[in-house]
Amino acid sequence: MIKKAPKTYLASFDAGNQTKMNPKIFRVLLGENYTRIDFGYVAPWLYIRGGWIRIAPETFIQVKGSEKRYRLTDAKNIPIYPAHHHFSSTADWCVFSLFFEPIPIKDAVIDLIEAENPSDTDFNYYNIKLSYNTELFIESSF
Repeated sequence: MIKKAPKTYLASFDAGNQTKMNPKIFRVLLGENYTRIDFGYVAPWLYIRGGWIRIAPETFIQVKGSEKRYRLTDAKNIPIYPAHHHFSSTADWCVFSLFFEPIPIKDAVIDLIEAENPSDTDFNYYNIKLSYNTELFIESSF
């Protein structure tokens, strides 16, 4: 018997009026085993060598209308605190992925919360509208 890989769907998203331009959400994948959000980050000119990035281990997703928190399970190409990625210059950039417990595969509005009492540098995003299309699935992903 051949076992089929779990399907992962590419979700369309609308990040609304986000005030945060960095990092930028590139893609949202809804899967049976995880929810994945891909980002792009450009080192800011504000810091001599572009500063640093990291993600807090307590980062979570919350679906509007639910109290359940879908916790961060993995991160690719961005360190989890206490580790930091230090940029070499303001010309550097980083593309990274955050993996969370799987949210229900349906249209939803989510918040991505790195810190409940955020500073300007925390990666908090509110009212991200997701819609998925059963035609847009990925057979395999990492």
